Amino acid sequence: MGLVRLKSYFIDTVMPRWLEAAFDEGAQQFIEGLDLDGTPDKSGIVRARTAARQIYVFAHAHSLGVAPDGALAKAEAAFASLRKIAWSNDSPRGYASAIDIASATVTDSRRDLYDHACVLLALAALSTATAKACYRHAIAEVVEVLDTTLDGRFTGYAEDERGTLPRRQNPHMHLFEAFLALWEAFPDCRHAARAGELYLLFQGRFFDERYGLLREYFGPEWEVSTEFDSDRLSPGHMSEWVWLLGRYEKLSGRDLSREKRLLFANALRGKATGWPFVMDEIDPGGTLLSDKRRLWPQVEFLKANLAMGDANHEFAEQVAGALFESYLADTPPGTWRDCFDLNGRPTARTIPGSSLYHLWTAVAELLNRPGATSRVAAFATP
Repeated sequence: MGLVRLKSYFIDTVMPRWLEAAFDEGAQQFIEGLDLDGTPDKSGIVRARTAARQIYVFAHAHSLGVAPDGALAKAEAAFASLRKIAWSNDSPRGYASAIDIASATVTDSRRDLYDHACVLLALAALSTATAKACYRHAIAEVVEVLDTTLDGRFTGYAEDERGTLPRRQNPHMHLFEAFLALWEAFPDCRHAARAGELYLLFQGRFFDERYGLLREYFGPEWEVSTEFDSDRLSPGHMSEWVWLLGRYEKLSGRDLSREKRLLFANALRGKATGWPFVMDEIDPGGTLLSDKRRLWPQVEFLKANLAMGDANHEFAEQVAGALFESYLADTPPGTWRDCFDLNGRPTARTIPGSSLYHLWTAVAELLNRPGATSRVAAFATP
């Protein structure tokens, strides 16, 4: 079965490979990705979001009892390295967007919302896995950055300290994910309130009620406009919201079945001919706007099928099985081909570490489903 195979392959092959190949022992940091032959990227440049997502994967896997030996120690070392190089108390406070791990210097000083969402998710996992006060303190620091450096007008948060346009739903979606993780791990009305605010932003701004779809790009006051490419839609992100809304349903007690159903139907419009995969971008009518299909939208589409319930389980199996025939085929063990064109030709020039996070979230979902068997460790309490 595709789902069982995916879970076993990730735990037994992918995680050990990445923990060894994608961790720079000298810098004590995860790297941006691997070359196509499976060897480490040698650039030394690492985005904060990529490091944070790998920290999250290994810390979360430790809490679920499936991480390789030494995973939590490397996750903690990587966060210590990230904080030492990228964090600044100077105005504007926050984490730099990219660093050079060879020289231990900042290469992109922007305080980016997407990066901080990923750091917050990593900290949720580290705090859960260790119960250390230092991570709870770091969580509070990131929340303060959200409220000061990244404070956005007209609700929501700014893209960065410069107020870059267009405004995007994507960083807010990952911030929603981070606060859901905090709420799940440490029931706290403050985390619940933050998640609720972001859900209301989804409901009032991102979700187009008239057409039942998810808008990606907006103007400074969240206006929809061709100037800001508001008609460029992502089936992968619609799928991701289906999964996140399912998690929010369980925590909040709300019935979000209608929103999930409409988003899932629109995500299906992006399905590639002859494959159970979705393309990267479509317009509101379902016309393809991209000739690419990356790996991450397929994993989010798989998760959306799981979130839609038992009726979609067979299709989730098909997607998982097809991953082994396409993205996970003919690559070094534990790696993948990240992107294909419309003709099924691989086009990626690297194996990005960001995709490790997407694959892990699908595996974690399978581990958390009723009846799943795993070496699940007890969650630490704050």
